[in-house]
Amino acid sequence: MAARATALLGGHAALASLLVLAAGAQCAPAQTASGVEVSTCGSCHGAAGEGMSASTSPRLAALPAAYLLKQLNAMADGTLPSPVMAPLARVLSPQERARLAAYYSALPPPPRGPALAATPGDDRLALHGRWALEIPACVQCHGSGGSGVGEIPALAGQPAAYIVAQLEAWKEGRRHGDPLSLMETIAPKLSAADMQAVAAYFAQAPWPGSAAEPARHAAAPEGLPGAVPGAAGSRTFVPSEEPIPDDEFGKVVRRGRDIFDNPGRYAARYVGNDLRCSSCHLDAGRRVGSAPMWAAYVSYPAWRAKNHHVNTFAERLQGCFRYSMNGRAPALGDPVLVALETYSYWMARGAPLDPNIAGRGYVKPAKPALTPDFARGARLYAGSCALCHGEGGAGRRANDGSPAFPALWGANSYNWGAGMVNVGKAAGFIKSNMPFSRGDTLSDQEAWDVALFVDSHERPQDPRYTGSVAQTRARFHDGDDSMYGLTVNGSVLGSHAMAPGPRPRRSDPAAR
Repeated sequence: MAARATALLGGHAALASLLVLAAGAQCAPAQTASGVEVSTCGSCHGAAGEGMSASTSPRLAALPAAYLLKQLNAMADGTLPSPVMAPLARVLSPQERARLAAYYSALPPPPRGPALAATPGDDRLALHGRWALEIPACVQCHGSGGSGVGEIPALAGQPAAYIVAQLEAWKEGRRHGDPLSLMETIAPKLSAADMQAVAAYFAQAPWPGSAAEPARHAAAPEGLPGAVPGAAGSRTFVPSEEPIPDDEFGKVVRRGRDIFDNPGRYAARYVGNDLRCSSCHLDAGRRVGSAPMWAAYVSYPAWRAKNHHVNTFAERLQGCFRYSMNGRAPALGDPVLVALETYSYWMARGAPLDPNIAGRGYVKPAKPALTPDFARGARLYAGSCALCHGEGGAGRRANDGSPAFPALWGANSYNWGAGMVNVGKAAGFIKSNMPFSRGDTLSDQEAWDVALFVDSHERPQDPRYTGSVAQTRARFHDGDDSMYGLTVNGSVLGSHAMAPGPRPRRSDPAAR
């Protein structure tokens, strides 16, 4: 449930003492933020900035200062309408707004607060989404545990009534300003029960890192509803919703699912970046248009031109670790491969053995009328991709330090041997799935342009590197829609590639 920086201070809160201060009136002694009086802020936001459900006022404590400042500035200049806050923010100087933001950011995170009644399954939308309706998991945009990602607001520990009020405002069209229209697209699909469930889950989730922090990863749902269209508009196979059995076999299925969702935690010795299997295979490997794992499972063994022999499914998984994860391949029979193969088998039960099964792989858009262009792609990336993946393509981390959005180039991305360096394949993934929850909104031309832009940046070297970029291109990349070995902006791609393979990685707090 991605929302940009317009979420947490909107519409309902008052910082009454600020108006008094700006008017030069006298107030009783109270806490100050480097000269900015904050004593009566607590009347709406709580004495410790924890937020108040009764007034649907958000918590301010421990939110990033840059985020809080952006909200105050937006209310001051009118881009974030708020009949209560706007006049208060306008009378503050830029310096006073900055001091106020710094003050609340430095407050300790609140403990677990009161919430709406939570019931089993409240975590389903928050942690896993409902991809049949194009609803990604809230945490995929709002960060692990709802901790927030840069300008995308934190949800953890927010009063439940506040979260519900904001979702209702998005749904009813009373809130605007999301630059990618993600929340404006998602919120109308939510029922009142959905909103209550999401609010109940996050209201009970304290700020990540606090002493009261619960287990970060609840069990994934055993199945998600809804058939999805195949590549030609036909109905395609849908994985069973039968619960994973509570036995030794089921333990391995669950282990595979956990590895798939977070290899940096559960298979760390084999990965060299922060990508997750679910970065390219959305909806826990179920989603058509995103190379679903059930379709891959029934398509192997198969001949692969990439390594010139018949590959088993386990060998195909090895390649993912070596190239897409920029790591090293687990040995055949390794428990990591066994678990991933078992998880894929579980999803594929009932599917026909068919290498051409509807829904397999990525749907490659037709070649566009205009040759894909770096400059056009750069403009599209800035407008539609940088919010999540960063202006420099390095990805973004949640406010708790855990990986949020994957890097698309640079040292922490997939290497030059990965399938995504094929511009057509990248265009297919982008066309079907990006921006989040708004797949198929880019034209074929736009998908090709932005894919070429992404794949025209340096990244870790192809592990098959021969010692010569030209030879490596001729052997592995020629005629493969790959930019490897081509000159872009005066530089031969691959000539300045980083060494491939695992490198010291920033730890994921989820693994602690």
